[in-house]
Amino acid sequence: MTIAAGVGVRPLRLGPIQAWPPVVLAPMAGITNPPFRRLCREHGAGLYVCEMITTRALVERNEKTLKMVRFDPDERPRSVQLYGVDPGVVARPYG
Repeated sequence: MTIAAGVGVRPLRLGPIQAWPPVVLAPMAGITNPPFRRLCREHGAGLYVCEMITTRALVERNEKTLKMVRFDPDERPRSVQLYGVDPGVVARPYG
């Protein structure tokens, strides 16, 4: 079985979202930046995850953090993994 041939391999499904091939680029701090995601896209990643993002920096609209959560239009489907230690900050809406 090979993913390229699609024999016996099903798309990854997350609710209404479908990723093909069923390969997820894991979030790695300092690694899964846009150039690395672009390289993975060229080699067939199915789901893109940016670097892990702190909720405090996102809520405070930190410029560096906002750059980290930007994706190229052809990075679909895509996701962001958030982490935080202060429940009050984690619960605050962004935007």
